[in-house]
Amino acid sequence: MTGFLQIVLILVCGGSLVGLLSGMFGVGGAFIIVPLLNILFTQMGISQDIVQHLAVGTAPSTMLITSLTTFIAHTRMGSMRWDVWRIMLPGIIVGAVSGALLAHHVNGRTLEALFGIILLIISSQMFIGRTPRPNEKMKKFYVPVSLFVGMLASMTGVAGSMQIIIFLVWAGHDWCDSVSTAAALTLPISLTATISYALLGWNQSGLPEWSLGYVYLPGTLLLMLPGILMAVVGARLAHWSGLPLTNLKRFFALFSLFIGASTLYRALFA
Repeated sequence: MTGFLQIVLILVCGGSLVGLLSGMFGVGGAFIIVPLLNILFTQMGISQDIVQHLAVGTAPSTMLITSLTTFIAHTRMGSMRWDVWRIMLPGIIVGAVSGALLAHHVNGRTLEALFGIILLIISSQMFIGRTPRPNEKMKKFYVPVSLFVGMLASMTGVAGSMQIIIFLVWAGHDWCDSVSTAAALTLPISLTATISYALLGWNQSGLPEWSLGYVYLPGTLLLMLPGILMAVVGARLAHWSGLPLTNLKRFFALFSLFIGASTLYRALFA
């Protein structure tokens, strides 16, 4: 019972942190969820051949409601670009399905290494923190970027929100508008990836009890529920003028760099 309660406590704390970061920065929290689930599944004695697939398959299911809560909270505060959402949505869906199909045929350690590389790229860009001027020419990249983000997000278990935010900020959109739009776009990524991983892992042997394919339902619930509450708190903090958002972004970027580097090291040398 003690071990079970420890798992519950870890997942609830992880979900709370993910929700807070989602509301403040628009991140889906996969950089926390995927390594956390990876460790838990390993301790549960799950085969290493499917540990990463389970972690990557469960992660997007936890972000469904968190992304929705983040989107609603920011939209109520007047932040949303529906014109951008309509252009990027089809590419996001096609990319997410393609990524899930590819991930099913990729080795678990390869997926983990890819996750670490993507996280290093994202966090490096966050740490640099450049604020570009509005650029209308960036509109021609909306579709290819959406395809690429949807595919990588689905393969690595990230929601793709930070990649979208970085791109939209590059295109000159306001930070809060970018966070809200990214949250709305990560909803179809999370939903498509969750359904795809559930179907692809349906007949997989060695899955833990209460799994729906590669989606571990207890992990989904314990991470998602506290994330819903904290996403609202994070969104309010993001709109609070007294919050030192720039410094917090850089601290978050440094933490992400550490997680990305350790994940890549474990995938390559552990």
